Amino acid sequence: MSRSLVVLAYLVLIIYLISVSACKTGETSEQSSHAQFGDPDIDRFEIRFSPKWHPQAQFAGIYMAIEKGIYDQYGINVVLMDSFSSEEALKKLDLGEIDIGHFDLSQAILANLDSSRIVNIGQISQKNSVMLVGKRSRGISSIRDFNNKKLGIWRRTSHIVTEAFIQENDLKMQQIPIDWSVNIFIQDAVDVINVMRYNEYYQLLQAGFAEEELFVLDLCDWDLDVPDEGLYVRPQFYQEHPEICRSFLQATIDGWLYAFSHPEETVDIVLQIMQDANIRANRAHQSWMLDKMKDVVMPSASEIGILKREDFDKALELSLKYSNLSRKISFEEFYPYAAD
Repeated sequence: MSRSLVVLAYLVLIIYLISVSACKTGETSEQSSHAQFGDPDIDRFEIRFSPKWHPQAQFAGIYMAIEKGIYDQYGINVVLMDSFSSEEALKKLDLGEIDIGHFDLSQAILANLDSSRIVNIGQISQKNSVMLVGKRSRGISSIRDFNNKKLGIWRRTSHIVTEAFIQENDLKMQQIPIDWSVNIFIQDAVDVINVMRYNEYYQLLQAGFAEEELFVLDLCDWDLDVPDEGLYVRPQFYQEHPEICRSFLQATIDGWLYAFSHPEETVDIVLQIMQDANIRANRAHQSWMLDKMKDVVMPSASEIGILKREDFDKALELSLKYSNLSRKISFEEFYPYAAD
């Protein structure tokens, strides 16, 4: 064989080895990606999850855990199911149409009126965000000024904390049921309105109110700090899938941590989800909501995801006193991780 043919053969061999190496590198990269974000060919446990309201940054931890493949890492495939009220989501949980629902602590306690209907597998909110807001221009600059005023209060969900405040302060207020809009307050049809700090309160500011024009009462400052939403399943589901429940909670916490450390990316995802659902959204509002949710979800890193006994006891006390709950539910019955 001539020298030139030998050189040519070596060149062909080198090119072949380089191409094989590149293919293997690509396979390794793809396998690494699947290890991080979940291999679509690997069977994962499917969880049908429903939040208690339409898409917004209030549920950003869930969205980012899905978007970044965090649930995949825990062997879970999450299917989001739409619900436009907590009552609708609770009904779906009862009927077995979803596996995990998202409800306020006081509402969940009331759901166990007659028997153990749902159990808490993770307390996402660690504080109450309910506020009562009145206009100073309508003579409201103190709690006593609430007397004989019209209160716009949500038609749906639990009102235990607001009811407790009204009764414990011996206030007489005409309650006007509303459907989450602040327009009734803007138009002076009510004097005081029930809002969440991370949501409707900012809508009032966006509508043009200066904070000094408003008399704002944080109910969490009045020994009424009952945390808002947590994750709930039927007792049978927990008994059959305890490790899946723990994994879902941990993945959700990881999703929230990612959301808080990547706020711009998270708001981008939230806005896209809202647009896909044909829900009006603006960046300023959703950015505010995500920022305020950080105060709610992780006032301290050690508390994230945990239902504290004292919070449960306070919610139970108020439910027994200000609702039709007559059964004293035990912490151990309500929270499977009580002994942890």
